[in-house]
Amino acid sequence: MTGRPASQRLSALDAAFLQVEDAENRMQLAGMLLFEGPAPSYDDFRAAVAGRLLDLPRFRQRLAGSVLGLGRPRWVEDAAFDLDYHLSHVALPAPGGEAEVEAHIDQLTTAPLDLRRPVWELGLVEGVGAGFAISLKVHHCMVDGLSIMDIFGALVDPLPVVARPVGTSRPAAARAGTSLRHRVGGTLAMLGQAPRSALNAGPSGPTRRTRYATLPLDDLRAVQQAAEASLNTVVLTVVAGGLERYLHRRGEEVDRVHAFVPVNRRASDDRGRLGNQIAMTYPALPVGVMTARERLALVQRSSTEAVRGHQPSTTATLMSALGLAPAPLAGVLNRVLQLRAGLFNLTVTNVPGPPVPVHFLGRELELILGATPLTRRHALTVAVLSYAGRLTFSVTTDPRRLPDGTRLVDDIRAAADDLLAAFSTADPTPER
Repeated sequence: MTGRPASQRLSALDAAFLQVEDAENRMQLAGMLLFEGPAPSYDDFRAAVAGRLLDLPRFRQRLAGSVLGLGRPRWVEDAAFDLDYHLSHVALPAPGGEAEVEAHIDQLTTAPLDLRRPVWELGLVEGVGAGFAISLKVHHCMVDGLSIMDIFGALVDPLPVVARPVGTSRPAAARAGTSLRHRVGGTLAMLGQAPRSALNAGPSGPTRRTRYATLPLDDLRAVQQAAEASLNTVVLTVVAGGLERYLHRRGEEVDRVHAFVPVNRRASDDRGRLGNQIAMTYPALPVGVMTARERLALVQRSSTEAVRGHQPSTTATLMSALGLAPAPLAGVLNRVLQLRAGLFNLTVTNVPGPPVPVHFLGRELELILGATPLTRRHALTVAVLSYAGRLTFSVTTDPRRLPDGTRLVDDIRAAADDLLAAFSTADPTPER
C-alpha cells in the first residue's frame, strides 16, 4: 500500500460514489476502534498517524476536477495539506458507555466530509469506559469495506495477514469494447424488483443511527460446519431471521426481501490497494415464518444463484457507467438509480478483520465498530465485522424512516440464538 502517484484519475466505480451523494445521503464509511488501557497522549497519537498513514496513497491527496464536469475527477497532491485539520481529540460524556459510543458514531456518520480536502478524518477519543478509542471516517470514493480494514491494519501494529476470498472474474465495467448504452440497458433488464417495504420506500432523512450486536464467532462457525455452509450464508441467515421478527412486529407480512451484498473482486496482488474493487449481488432473504434450518437452506440457494448468475457483472456496470458518464448522462443515470430503489431492500456487507488481537502503541484492540452509508431511498444497512473471535453486527438506520430500527439489534441476537439451537440438535427436522 506504499507509493503515492502525483496524479491519478478515479476509477469509474470510485467516481460513481461521488455522483450518488447528496446532502441527505453521504457516501462515507465510519468506524471506531475500542482499546483497553489508558489513552496515549495526543502527541503520540499524532506521531503514529503521521508515521504510519501519510505515506499511503490518498492520505495527502485531494479531489481535483468537478464531479459535474465531462471527465472523472483526479487524485492530486494537496499542496496545502494540514494534518491537524484531519485529526481531532475529544472525550465522551460520562460514563462513556455503549450509549455514548453509539452517539459519537451517529455524529460521525451524519457530519459531512469536506470534499475540497483529503477525504478522511481520524480522532483520538478518550473517556470510553476504562479505555479509549480511535475514530475513522473516509469517503466511499477512496475505500470500500476491505480497504478500510487495510487502513486499520496500517495504523495498528502488528496486523496478521487475513486470507480473503478472491473473485474469479473482473466486473463487466472493466471489460473493453462494450458500448455504454448496451451495458446499461442489459443491467436494467436483468435486475428484478424487490418487494415494497418501509426499508426502501420514501425519501431519506439526513441523520443516521447505528447500534451493535456482538456474537461469539465460534458459535456461528459451529453452525457453518454443521450445515456445511459458508460463514457468509450463516451471517445472511441471522440477518434474515432478525428481519422476520422486525418486519412482523411492524405488520409487514412479506415472505422475502432482497439484500445488496457486495462481493470482493480483488486478486491476490491487489491486496492493500485502496479504492472500490467490488461487484454486487442481490440475494433474496427469506423473512417468512419458518424454521431456522429452512431459512438457512433458502439463503444458501439464493446466495449461490446470485453469485453464479449475472448479477455481479451486470449490476456493477450501472454504477461504473454513472462514474464514466458526462454530466447530462450522469444526471439521467442517477435518476434511474433513484427510481429503481426497489432493486433491493437493504445492504448487508461482511468484512473480515484480524483473527487475533492486535495493538496500538502497546494497547490491545478490544472491538471494531463500523457504520456503512445508506443509499438513496433506503433506510437500513447491516455491516458485519469479525475480529479476534467475535462477530459484530452494526445496524445503521434512518431514524426518520425507521424510528424503531434499532430494535433490529435485539432481533438479530434472538435469530442467532434460534439458529444455534437448531443446529445443536441431532434431529435435522425439528418440530415447527
